[in-house]
Amino acid sequence: MFNFNEGPERLTKPPPDRSKISVGARKMTLRSFLINHNALLILILLIIGSAIWSPIFLSSNNIVNILRQQVSFLLVGVGILIVMLTGGIDLSVASIVGLGSVLLTEFVAMNDLPLIPAILITLLACAALGAINGFLVAFLKMAPFIVTLAMSFAGLGLVFIVTGGAFRMLTGSDPLIPGFIEFGMANDPVFGIPWRVYVSAFIVIIFWLIMAYTSFGRMTKAVGSNPAAVSLAGIDIRKYQFLAYVICAFLSGLAGILVTAGAGSSAPTTAQGDWAMTSIAAVIIGGGSISGGKGTVPYTVVGIFIMAVIGNIMNLASVPAHPQWVVRAIVIILAIFLRSVIASKDSR
Repeated sequence: MFNFNEGPERLTKPPPDRSKISVGARKMTLRSFLINHNALLILILLIIGSAIWSPIFLSSNNIVNILRQQVSFLLVGVGILIVMLTGGIDLSVASIVGLGSVLLTEFVAMNDLPLIPAILITLLACAALGAINGFLVAFLKMAPFIVTLAMSFAGLGLVFIVTGGAFRMLTGSDPLIPGFIEFGMANDPVFGIPWRVYVSAFIVIIFWLIMAYTSFGRMTKAVGSNPAAVSLAGIDIRKYQFLAYVICAFLSGLAGILVTAGAGSSAPTTAQGDWAMTSIAAVIIGGGSISGGKGTVPYTVVGIFIMAVIGNIMNLASVPAHPQWVVRAIVIILAIFLRSVIASKDSR
């Protein structure tokens, strides 16, 4: 039997206090916004502060200079992000960038190999180093820090073995070489932006779409955030760990090729650049986690440009190189501290 007396009681029951609900939603929205977009806010504040401090900062020449300098860092940063999403780290990217740069000139200038095959072989060689990293980490369960640190020494040694420590010009009989160098050095006639920036931006967009909208991207992030659950679901996490290191090395080799295109030459010292430090810092500043599972391609790009703006304003202020390293180290420490504070609040 139905109890018809329940109807009026339900109808006369006071509705929930919507003002409290809306206030709580606004608070959560604001907090989520600050947590999820703090890197973008930092970049905006840095740009405003830098423009106020130096009128040169927003000049077209300086903006183009910043973009040109970050072309290769953007590629390396995306590679580092993919590795860090799996819970790993790759310290070998600097030596692989250097190897990609010098191998191209060795194949073309010293062995007169056509440009296109030389580029493909260079990329395969760099990806092979990433495959070694991935195999040792994913299948042999070796510590990523140790494996990639060792590979960085090996890659640096290969750079100097291949070149003998010599500077090489990108020359050869292939008629494509002058156009390749022109492409690497020239700007587009409309906006004055280097063509290499468009190449880098296109590749970054491709990987943004892959990481955001494909099963590979979702599984790569899941491997870093909850590897036990992924394994219990019958998914081989080793495949995603392995591919992450291959992709990172491939992008690092491509970054080295763009370095050579932009300079028309290669130098062994490219392998000693701050590629790893800057890229890891950019991922962390952009919301990535060294424990894996967190980070996005767009905010890695934001992190790259935060580091770029900091470096650029120090150059405009004529700060010597060595103090700049100290400032960058402080930025990295502050970024890690900020992420740890946010993570601890989220876990409560």
